[in-house]
Amino acid sequence: MTHTMTFTGLGAQNTLTIYAGGTAGTFDKSIALVAAYERLLSFYDPDSLISAINANAGLKPVEIPVRSIFNLIARAVAWSKRGLGYNALIGPLVDLWRIGFDDASVPSSDQIQARLALTDPEQVQLDPDAQTVMLAQPGMALDLGGIAKGFIIDEMVRLWTKRGVTGGRIDLAGNVRLFGNSEAGVPLWQVPITDPRGPENLPIATLTTRPCAVVSTGIYFRHFDRNGHVYHHLLDPQTGAPVDSAMASITVVADSAEEADVLSSIGFYAGIPAGYDAVTDAGAEAVFITRDTQLYKTAGLRETLMPTMGH
Repeated sequence: MTHTMTFTGLGAQNTLTIYAGGTAGTFDKSIALVAAYERLLSFYDPDSLISAINANAGLKPVEIPVRSIFNLIARAVAWSKRGLGYNALIGPLVDLWRIGFDDASVPSSDQIQARLALTDPEQVQLDPDAQTVMLAQPGMALDLGGIAKGFIIDEMVRLWTKRGVTGGRIDLAGNVRLFGNSEAGVPLWQVPITDPRGPENLPIATLTTRPCAVVSTGIYFRHFDRNGHVYHHLLDPQTGAPVDSAMASITVVADSAEEADVLSSIGFYAGIPAGYDAVTDAGAEAVFITRDTQLYKTAGLRETLMPTMGH
């Protein structure tokens, strides 16, 4: 029998569905897990570990008592140093634009340049032995928004495995992990791919896949309009402004939700062909959709992605 739970967290509505297995309290434990990590990792919660790191930028190292969180930060910084389009130090720009909030605004070029100077991942000092993190310059700010949801999903997968779930779907703010058997009782899933021209439209395609993580990023998620121009939330770490490219969305398919989360940012920023290469080099698959609704898929999806009739 299917059991579904919807709850608010991570700034969005989230849905957990269990088709088979599990023990009493699995949903409660899952929601508690999300809440605990949100308290630790939130960019906006003044009491989070991330806020403590940011408040002490240029002042002193901050101890991270949870080893898994320290390791997550270390991985986020390592990804950032690769210069592929993901940068966990983009916090000063996120705070400047405020996209997704009522007070979102278009900053001046001088404001953007000043904040860009505070986004160098080489200025992060990590001490694995003491488990401390320090941002070298005042005003720097760590933001794990492009990796934390994936990390939390992977942690929930471990929880569900321990609690005997044999089939289910985890959806945290649109980041999805297909777990075990689908509703049909087999380890084969069908996933609709959102039409970036309008999420209310019919899916632009349907993906048939084994159990895995499916993470989408697109210009339709969060945005605001000013003087006829639409500013989406995907900031370019090189320019400090929303990414200006032909890309409308990307959906990454990978074993790890954390990796899919990061690769969705990298693939979107880089576009075709560089983003395609970055995703495949990491051993993942992806569907790229351009603003003119051209659809590109990596080799592993050529026989499993079916465009909707008319697209």
